[in-house]
Amino acid sequence: MSNEIKDCPYCGEEILAVAKKCKHCNSELDLEVTTLEIKKSEVDYGTLLLAIPIITSLLIWIWVSGMSLLQSPGGTLSLLMLTTILGTALVASMEASKVGMKSDRKKGTYSPTAWFFIITFMWIIGYPIYLYKRKHYGLKNRLLAGVVITLIFIGSYGAMNASIEEATAQMQGEFHNLQRELLGQ
Repeated sequence: MSNEIKDCPYCGEEILAVAKKCKHCNSELDLEVTTLEIKKSEVDYGTLLLAIPIITSLLIWIWVSGMSLLQSPGGTLSLLMLTTILGTALVASMEASKVGMKSDRKKGTYSPTAWFFIITFMWIIGYPIYLYKRKHYGLKNRLLAGVVITLIFIGSYGAMNASIEEATAQMQGEFHNLQRELLGQ
């Protein structure tokens, strides 16, 4: 029989390492380990977190780039940006909640609610950092993929926004020229 001891995760009292039930608080100890292992293996939204900005980038290049100025591509672009930011923030906070993330200064992690607001208000920094910090809860570190996808998404948004502004300026210039011709100036 092993004489190794450990602390009960529920009451903190010393118990045998092989104990299946705490003799002090009567908590089932096998359930905790099994539940955590199942919870972590079933909850990995990493692929979805990476897919949201990729899908949005594709929509920017396929859908928004084909719009005329009369179809308000700038508004659609802004809506796609908002959807991406809120979507990734929501999925990250759901994942953080399911794996039991808590604010921990040593790990540099935050509560699910805090992650939602960090990603929402500082997406360029918060999104990749979350993809890195999730490793502290048994999930795969996706920092590199997150940084690359962030750059692709921001680049796509910036390029399309610049293109829309250029087309708008060109259209306004043509309108002013036509206005001058009609007024005979």
